Amino acid sequence: MKDVTQSILDWFKEAKPNPTIRDIATQIGCHFEEVAEMLEATNNVNDETKNFADFYKQGYGTDNVDYFNKQELLDSLCDQVVTAIGVGYMMGFDIIGALSEVNNSNWSKFENGKAIFDENGKIKKGVNYFKPDLTKFIKE
Repeated sequence: MKDVTQSILDWFKEAKPNPTIRDIATQIGCHFEEVAEMLEATNNVNDETKNFADFYKQGYGTDNVDYFNKQELLDSLCDQVVTAIGVGYMMGFDIIGALSEVNNSNWSKFENGKAIFDENGKIKKGVNYFKPDLTKFIKE
């Protein structure tokens, strides 16, 4: 079985073989959207994070991309992956199994092997989309 992280990367490569600055902004917005969902899940609603998500997903901030500190950004992204796995482990989640389930769900968004996009360039749910069932990965 292919490593789940490689499969996730393959999903992005299939969806966006040549990412533009606008695609980068959209993905940053999607990342902030997930951070906002984490804050909501931990009962720490944060409208500012939601605003960052919308700002980037709507294509604003594209003029900053060239000025990002790429080394610090990469370090931060790697640390976020590591700490996310750590939180999952500490909570007793089967984080690898859940990640695989979410990845399979993401692949189900494609139609005829191709990604479809909304007006902001975010990948939409296709007709064969299925929501990931994460209940089996939570230890009660």
